[in-house]
Amino acid sequence: MKLRWITFFVLFGLLFSACATATTQAPAVTESATQPQAAAEPTSPPAEPPSGGTVALIIPEEPTTLNYYLSDAAIVRQVADATSMTGLVVVNEKGVFVPVLAAELPTEANGGLSADKLTVTWKLLADLKWSDGEPLTSDDIKFTWEALADPNSGAIAGTGGISQISSIDTPDALTAVVHYSTPYAGYLAQFAYGLFPRHASGAAADMSNWDWNRQPVGAGPFVVTEWASGESITMGPNPNYYQAGKPYLSRLIFRIVPEFAAQIALMKQGEAQVQLWPGIDDPNQYATEVGGDVHEEMVPGVWNLAIDFNLSMPFDGDPGATPPHPILGDLRVRQAISSAIDYDTLIQDVLRNTVAPSTSPFAYGWYKCDIMRAFPYDVAKANSLLDEAGWKLGSDGIREAEGALYAADGTRLSLELQGYTSFEPLQRTEEFIVENLKAVGIEAKIQNYDFSIIFGSYEDNSPRMIGDYDMLIYDRSLSIEPQGLIENDYVSTQIPSADNPTGGNMWRWVNTAGDEFVKQAGSTFDLSVRKDAYCGLAELINTELPQVYIYIFQDGYGYANNLTGFVVSTWGSMVWDVQNWQLTGE
Repeated sequence: MKLRWITFFVLFGLLFSACATATTQAPAVTESATQPQAAAEPTSPPAEPPSGGTVALIIPEEPTTLNYYLSDAAIVRQVADATSMTGLVVVNEKGVFVPVLAAELPTEANGGLSADKLTVTWKLLADLKWSDGEPLTSDDIKFTWEALADPNSGAIAGTGGISQISSIDTPDALTAVVHYSTPYAGYLAQFAYGLFPRHASGAAADMSNWDWNRQPVGAGPFVVTEWASGESITMGPNPNYYQAGKPYLSRLIFRIVPEFAAQIALMKQGEAQVQLWPGIDDPNQYATEVGGDVHEEMVPGVWNLAIDFNLSMPFDGDPGATPPHPILGDLRVRQAISSAIDYDTLIQDVLRNTVAPSTSPFAYGWYKCDIMRAFPYDVAKANSLLDEAGWKLGSDGIREAEGALYAADGTRLSLELQGYTSFEPLQRTEEFIVENLKAVGIEAKIQNYDFSIIFGSYEDNSPRMIGDYDMLIYDRSLSIEPQGLIENDYVSTQIPSADNPTGGNMWRWVNTAGDEFVKQAGSTFDLSVRKDAYCGLAELINTELPQVYIYIFQDGYGYANNLTGFVVSTWGSMVWDVQNWQLTGE
């Protein structure tokens, strides 16, 4: 199961064309092993859609909240998309940007985007209601902005461009006029994660404590009816859902089952109909191992696995960029680690070509950067770099500092590699990398944590947020509109701290050239200029090595054969279209 940082999905190829339509198509892309492609057509539903039926969905871990703005862990969205996080827009399985609660996509052609690109007018569908029956209005859009803009809200996801909004006017219940201080290229994604009901949430500064986070009043197809901690989350139909006659199902049960063998048993016995992130990226192998009336459906993924290096001193009570990490603060050590990893064997043999190589965060989409790995597998090079950096081989085969740049003489070259639990392909990857590093005299110790720890907040003392780690290994994704996440993750001022607890620069990388590339990418709507800036940033990452990108997963889920109406989407969560799901024979 891949840990997903899903910033939601924006397309700009046709945004400002002369003829606006009800949808916006992504720029054309070429097919490759790492390129997201359109998913297959939806499974055919019966001519007369059945009503009712219960679908049990297996999730490997319990979400800490159903408010995705408070968490960048994708397990949250895999559940919340069914209830609380229905937004103004969505990108469908074909990479087409479509309105959801919005009546249309705002463009220059239809007057929704001003010529100076500083004003965006959103029009809501008429007669929208929250799940409690109260009207959903433009004031809820305004409240969502107010809540996310509050520095004490704790929001860490979906906040791109929020600080560039100077005000929002609501001339009527269906119209929200958003005024930007500077043009924001990602404006279409501004409220894609969902809206907050002003009447049923709480004070913005107290967002992390809202009852709404576990019992949301939402606009999605389902509502939470029971949350049995550690066991399951149950949902029933939203009686005020905006699509008449939907959802078709009468109940969803998200069953929290960490153990892979137990998940397989539930699918095999017909006690569950959907399995999130099966961990078997070969449908034929899945069918063989699971058997029964189930199958697996796959699409090209966006989940991009990398090792993140902590460039600052851990466990010193200071989350800032200085002093440097005693081992990883030396670029030569990071270069040696990159050179020690046998990428081809890992991908081809250990993971049996179920993943594709990656060398940067920009591995797909209109911003795809084709760059060579700066420090490919080369054991001799790795050993030479470590020798040069003052790390001498000890009697047990592990190096010790002798004239190292930052570490005291005698310091053992030992690092902790932190990942997340309950995903066997990641475990295999970690074990392989540990052996690679050992071969050049680096001791790496695996320490995997539950999602709630490794992906917790600054206030939760999550190691990555407060800077108390050596190396992290997990996968993350970019949306078709990446600017918000890139700004939060790579700008030097976005290092998490008490004053900036939602910063995403967890590797503590300070680089003025990188800052300039990010600024360039966000200052224009010209896709070619933006791509050039992103690729400049990618080259910097590839040589300065705050991270080492390794591979991209495929994406998919296990399904019971009697479940129909679903579409597996590269760009969506497991339940992004759950309102269309149907059970045959019910």
